[in-house]
Amino acid sequence: MNAYYPADEITLVHSGDDYFERLAALLDGARISIHLQTYIFEDDKTGRFIADALMRAAARGVRVRLLVDGFGSKKLKSAFIRELQASGVEFRFFEHFISFWSWRFGRTLHHKVAVVDARQALVGGINIADKYHGSATEPAWLDFAVYIRGAACKELFHLCESIFLHQYWKITRHTQGNRRLFPQGDPGGLLRFRLNDWLRRKTEVYQSYNRGIAAARHSLIVVASYFLPGLSVRRRLTAAVRRGVAVQVLLTGPSDVELSRMAEQYLAWWLLRKGIRVFHWEKSVMHGKAILVDGKWASLGSFNINRLSRTRSLEMNVDVADPAFIRQFNDYLRDLLRLRCTEVTLNTIPAFSNRWGRFKARIAYHFAVYLMRFLFPERR
Repeated sequence: MNAYYPADEITLVHSGDDYFERLAALLDGARISIHLQTYIFEDDKTGRFIADALMRAAARGVRVRLLVDGFGSKKLKSAFIRELQASGVEFRFFEHFISFWSWRFGRTLHHKVAVVDARQALVGGINIADKYHGSATEPAWLDFAVYIRGAACKELFHLCESIFLHQYWKITRHTQGNRRLFPQGDPGGLLRFRLNDWLRRKTEVYQSYNRGIAAARHSLIVVASYFLPGLSVRRRLTAAVRRGVAVQVLLTGPSDVELSRMAEQYLAWWLLRKGIRVFHWEKSVMHGKAILVDGKWASLGSFNINRLSRTRSLEMNVDVADPAFIRQFNDYLRDLLRLRCTEVTLNTIPAFSNRWGRFKARIAYHFAVYLMRFLFPERR
């Protein structure tokens, strides 16, 4: 999916009330069809809020199709699923190739997409659960999505339909000859959907990230949860600094994966030594995934910069070249880093306050890297 499409509206959406109220409004306004596909759908207050909107739509005669990952949403109770199905919602788990008790092997549905009437869509990294919504006492995990309105959503509708029905042959094949990062002509209101799917040898999001980093000439902001970049990405980041690019990377402070948090402490040390500015989000878990190049092009979605997303997960990002959206996203990220995050230095990396902490961070990083190499070998 290399072609850029015009859109009537492209808007940045934040986790918390902004995302879930917008999603519920889209579902309540649906008249023909709904596709909702997500990694995690929990039977909690937020999950019930969205489930009720789905069931209301089905009761109006809207064709509602809900696809959730078989591992990420494995805690969903049968009674909850039966309630959805009884209301008319077409529910399906995205299953893995091999299941053994609680272990799953094969592809994972990791993207987070909602398409309504093939005219409106939300694409990002926000799952359906309380921790992404937040509460009066617990802030929402930091994440974002892109709201899209217009004919561009037709392609996304057909893509979701093909995935739901297991008709992957209908998905547009990747055009190897088109390697252009930026669109030609007037970039107003332009975007494209990018898919990573190791089974079909599609690495479009990974290519967008690599080409975006390589194309940077002035500034580069990377928002990276579960950040375990391979050698190719690390080399491109280093080369960008040598070209004089001001590179900034936002990592999480608290994390729901302790191994990843410790490994990122070591990576922060590596990034700082290469001349890259590093920031931590400390108020909650930072779950966002995005890249902003030279204040004129961005990619946002579900793709993490690690081997799991690259080689085993079904991921989706939106590449955006719309000037209005880029200004909005650029202002948001710069204010976020300057006013709401903590800049990390070589003297303030939490794990590097003593020798034992440095040792644990180094071990965690190498263990995580080699574990991913063993579990998810690259396919040439």
